[in-house]
Amino acid sequence: MDTLIVYAHPYEESFCHAVLEAHARRLEREGLSYEIADLYADGFNPALSREELAVYNQGGVLDPQVKRYQQQVLSARRLILICPIWWNDIPAMLRGWFDKVMLIGSTWTTNENGNLIGKLDNIERVDVYTTSASPTSHTRDELGNAIEGALIDGTLWQLGIAGRIQQGKPGLIEAGCAAWHNLGSVDSISDDERAAWLCEIEFPQE
Repeated sequence: MDTLIVYAHPYEESFCHAVLEAHARRLEREGLSYEIADLYADGFNPALSREELAVYNQGGVLDPQVKRYQQQVLSARRLILICPIWWNDIPAMLRGWFDKVMLIGSTWTTNENGNLIGKLDNIERVDVYTTSASPTSHTRDELGNAIEGALIDGTLWQLGIAGRIQQGKPGLIEAGCAAWHNLGSVDSISDDERAAWLCEIEFPQE
């Protein structure tokens, strides 16, 4: 599989859903294979249970849905994450996907010092697409910069699928093979501006 899209938004009329559809159209036009992990539509439970925690340190999987997500991650060449920014970070649904899917043995291991070593070298690129009510600069510079700091420069880097962060232009933070694309002020910009962003996703550099 070329691309795995992990989508985390509960509302089909959201702008995030339009972003998902734009990506799907692009991949189909380019003839690339892809799968969509629609976490809300799948009824995914992001909370680790007592039973799951009991086997967590052994990389155990009790939920068949989690096993399917793992297989998707391990077979993908590219990863696209699509979600809104809620309270300055990714939604709990997507964070729970990382908690449950990224397990020791399959996606990471540890070295002699106990440091986490990522194993997802099959993934060549990650693109994180978010929307925020705040301007991108405000989200990045004044609200903790969770996407850059915790997700890209932390979680993805630890998993071995993103390099250390480097400053990019507003709304696009690049880190080796990872990038953050955010449409800020999504509730207050014009329809034309939203449409232009979707066009950039569907027809990049065309």
